[in-house]
Amino acid sequence: MRNLDSDALAAFLAVAETGSFTAAAERLGRTQAAVSMAIAKWEERLDLRLFERAHRRVSLTPTGQRLLVYARKMRAIEDEALAMLLEGRNESRVRLGMPDDYLTLFGTALMERFVPRYPNVSLDLRYDFSLRLEQMVETTELDMAIVTQSASEPKGEVIREERQIWCCAPNRTPENASCLQLALFPDGCRARPHILASLDQIERNWRIVYSSSDSAGIQLAVASGELLTVLPESAVPANWRRLGEEEGLPALPWLRLAMILPQHPRLPVRQLAAFLRSEFQPGGIACEAPARGVGG
Repeated sequence: MRNLDSDALAAFLAVAETGSFTAAAERLGRTQAAVSMAIAKWEERLDLRLFERAHRRVSLTPTGQRLLVYARKMRAIEDEALAMLLEGRNESRVRLGMPDDYLTLFGTALMERFVPRYPNVSLDLRYDFSLRLEQMVETTELDMAIVTQSASEPKGEVIREERQIWCCAPNRTPENASCLQLALFPDGCRARPHILASLDQIERNWRIVYSSSDSAGIQLAVASGELLTVLPESAVPANWRRLGEEEGLPALPWLRLAMILPQHPRLPVRQLAAFLRSEFQPGGIACEAPARGVGG
């Protein structure tokens, strides 16, 4: 074999980055059978095994992990060449969606490192719940999204795992109440059912006294009274109390944060996706995540 098949390479990247033949097929606009066949034929021609197949996800073999490094370099060189050829002609705006409590995590990297590196790309940030964001990518209202991945119907490419933290304002002790007073995101938040279920499992009484669709509203309510909330670890204000099992509160499942991309992403979208992988994906490779559970 004297060269690498470009179609097979694209299929390899899609499977490696999504961890799923189904999700890879959706990204490429092909059938799952076609993607599986392309990988199988490529492995046969190379006489190498690139993936370990599991029931719900696939993971890279050590050989596949090494190939992924070169595959991404090849795609980066291709994108760099296209950027040079299409300079001033391609649409540079990227409409990026995410839940607003992820802005703390991703915003600094975007403004301090992505924007200076890609000065011709303009970002249009929009906030909503994860299910709605997935739908907006499908209907082309967004170019890409970062979402809390659903445990029952995982979509997208996982780029980070995030702990959920019980927290409250400083000098407050809401955990001592016989009935916990909660401030949470409303129905539609993927983490909310898991939070409430965890309290029911340890038979703690609870009552939701405040709901808000944005993190600023949640933080304002918690800062004003004896209220308890749950936030992604990166979104917890620095001076707030972080609570856990020592305070009689249940352990919470981890969140999987995933990128949702269209079937045929434009060059600026691919550049943003590559940046997010390099910044947040553990080890810079897509592999099967540890079984910590998903709050999604």
